[in-house]
Amino acid sequence: SSCCCRFCARGAPRCKKETSRAMAEGALPPNEVCTKIIEAFQEPSFVSQVETFVNCNINEFAKVNIDGSQPLDWTYEFRKYKNLYEARMQNTISECGCDVTEFMTYMETCNAHFGQTDNWKQLLEMLTASQDYDNFLQVMFAAVKDNWEPEPEAPPPPQANVQIHPVDIAIPEGYSPGMVMNVDYLGQQHPVMIPEGCGPGMTIRAQLQVQV
Repeated sequence: SSCCCRFCARGAPRCKKETSRAMAEGALPPNEVCTKIIEAFQEPSFVSQVETFVNCNINEFAKVNIDGSQPLDWTYEFRKYKNLYEARMQNTISECGCDVTEFMTYMETCNAHFGQTDNWKQLLEMLTASQDYDNFLQVMFAAVKDNWEPEPEAPPPPQANVQIHPVDIAIPEGYSPGMVMNVDYLGQQHPVMIPEGCGPGMTIRAQLQVQV
């Protein structure tokens, strides 16, 4: 975070009005607030809070999706995940004596001047990674893999970097025995053949090979 802090310091003169007013009120300058926010995200107590949230939702994300659809509940959980970080950020900004609106104005000004530089992109990613839905899905999918345990008496995976996940799949309309349906599981595509005697409305158990 030190390089990000130095970068923000270079951007501070372009935000002189906001910085001067904040410092006059006894607040930390915005570039130091950036560092404080990153530190707050890395504090063990907050990391533990996020891990608890993730672990409580592992089963929700260990689900098969068909035809590119995703459960609406995933969006709801994403909002809760974002709120954890947003609340942490806002509390940290307030604790630094800085106005949230002024801080965001500072960030927008710096982004306008330095948005294409590597240091700025690194800083912005650290501050906003929790706001990206795809990043959130990768966090949840990784948690499912990290907590995977092989079924008793199951044969060993074919490769060291492969896990075998047993999943239940509801056969949708339009599929019949012998047809192959592509399912999405943990962000990976898997072809699953409909066995004989099975059809729409029935649930089958499939063994999916998951790359880790």
